[in-house]
Amino acid sequence: MTSKSFARAANVTASTKRPPAISSGKRGTPATNIASLSCTPLDPIDPELRQRLALDTPHELLQTFVDTALDINEGDILVVGSAEYPIRAVGDWATTASMPAYKWLVVEELKK
Repeated sequence: MTSKSFARAANVTASTKRPPAISSGKRGTPATNIASLSCTPLDPIDPELRQRLALDTPHELLQTFVDTALDINEGDILVVGSAEYPIRAVGDWATTASMPAYKWLVVEELKK
């Protein structure tokens, strides 16, 4: 169940890709898993949180929230516009009395 306030905040349209299983030691090209979803804008994560997650990467880590019912896993790719962000962590944002549950995604912004 999505609240009206979350629906207003989740104003970014995205999609996901999922890499296929490894076959003969090779992984194929990721294919679309979810064609369209709404998420909150991508925001930088707190440096302390980055250290707690033990995600050693020289790239910037960003976070977003999506509906909890979506089939999104670590290793998927979040696509926003023409940018692709590997999903490094997926967590459940617990239900409270005033808010339904959400899925929290930590993605990596690849620098070229």
